[in-house]
Amino acid sequence: MRFLKLACPLKQSKLLLWASIMTAALLIATTSVSAPAADPELKVIDSTDFPWRSIGRVNFAGYRTTSMCTGTLVAPKVVLTAAHCLYHARTRKPLPVEDVLFIAGVRRDEYAARLEADCILTPEGFVPEQRPKIRDIHNDFGLIILKEKSALPPVLPLETDKAGQLSKATRFQAVGYRRSRRFLPTVVTSCKILGAAHKSWVTDCATENGASGGPLLLQTPDGLRVAGLTSAKIDDQRSAIVPFLEWRTFLENASCTSGAARSN
Repeated sequence: MRFLKLACPLKQSKLLLWASIMTAALLIATTSVSAPAADPELKVIDSTDFPWRSIGRVNFAGYRTTSMCTGTLVAPKVVLTAAHCLYHARTRKPLPVEDVLFIAGVRRDEYAARLEADCILTPEGFVPEQRPKIRDIHNDFGLIILKEKSALPPVLPLETDKAGQLSKATRFQAVGYRRSRRFLPTVVTSCKILGAAHKSWVTDCATENGASGGPLLLQTPDGLRVAGLTSAKIDDQRSAIVPFLEWRTFLENASCTSGAARSN
């Protein structure tokens, strides 16, 4: 997980207006979006029910180094995670695709599937930073295209036209495999958007190492949907989220034939 040093919308037009207001506020002072008075509840999940089997760990095992993040199966052959999780933390070079695995549904010493990467996609121009600022967050998303389709049910992304239905009252669930609990997923059960800046959300969804790339889930009439992904920790109570509006189109065009794909 990368740490930020800096430190609600009824319609899409209002979402953009709110974002511009919060951008100006965050540039003036780091306390413009204040931390909440109390943490939302954190739960450890020990279940094989949907969606837990389809959320898992993005593992990298290379020469003298290992790392882990969180990822979500969002299509039969596609895993969504944070872009910085697909780069070496020290050298900031792309991880070798053959050393990246998605271990779905990790639950103690068991898992639902061990899935190998065929290629990796990150946004054009993305450069991982050791200490990213809020302006760096909006393109911190990446895709792992799998060698084979998974039989697990995907957790579908929120549709772009649903942006107007979000408000300050909307509550989300933030999921991740934290380093303090590597073998069971944890969920911040009811967190919210505190503000928006540089096309990213600032939330009171507390996070920690290992939870980068984890989904921000929203309960809809059609079931759970991925509304965003965790990029960075701001402080002990706040995190920076990449909204679905930033990566939804990227996901729709995902393929190993893309010029941006890194293959085995």
